[in-house]
Amino acid sequence: MKKVVQFSGGKDSIVCLHLFKDVDDVQALFTNTGGAFPHVEDFVSETCKEFGVPLIIARPENSVMDWQKANGLAADIIPWDSTPFMQTMSKADFGATLIPYATCCAANIWTPMNQALLDNDIKYVIRGSKECDSKVGVPDGYVDDNGIYYHSPLWNWTDEDVFEYIADHQIKLPDHYSISGDSDSLDCWCCTAYMGKTGAARVSYTKDRYPDFYDSLAPNIALVNTAVSNAVKYYAEGF
Repeated sequence: MKKVVQFSGGKDSIVCLHLFKDVDDVQALFTNTGGAFPHVEDFVSETCKEFGVPLIIARPENSVMDWQKANGLAADIIPWDSTPFMQTMSKADFGATLIPYATCCAANIWTPMNQALLDNDIKYVIRGSKECDSKVGVPDGYVDDNGIYYHSPLWNWTDEDVFEYIADHQIKLPDHYSISGDSDSLDCWCCTAYMGKTGAARVSYTKDRYPDFYDSLAPNIALVNTAVSNAVKYYAEGF
């Protein structure tokens, strides 16, 4: 049976790739949204070559940047009147059209990835998900409507276990892990969501290493911040 490791270049997925690199018929699957960090693209390609694992690259029809222009900016907090649906009828203007980050990820990462699985007749997917992760898409052992089985070999691991394995096997990580302990896998440099500590680390890294990208990103972050702040002020008027 053909197997694929969903490989983002992050710490968890690289451990999965290392664990399964010598398994017959295993491949790696990376989704490039058009907004991938160049060093992550290079790292994914170079690591697959080093491990001797064929790489499949999935892509959305249009770049994530074009998708954002057409649909709105991804955010962690969404004022209802800022959604594309309400923008067609609401007179409230908080400063930007916003969409849930899961909507953006689904359109630009998960859907192209799923299509690649179908196109390549892959029924066994290996993921880096852990039960302790703050966000978990599907549990270990999940089977979707297309009969694709999702295996999470790190399900009972902790982040400490992952880093210990990486150290024991002298596995190289992407450059951004050396900058901040809060760094994790980086999907899109243009992302205006997934904030908190990891988001702050991502934005800081972008500013330091990719100033041209940051010049495009910063105004969009400001738009999201303004829209959410204006909505909170509007809501607070009722108290």
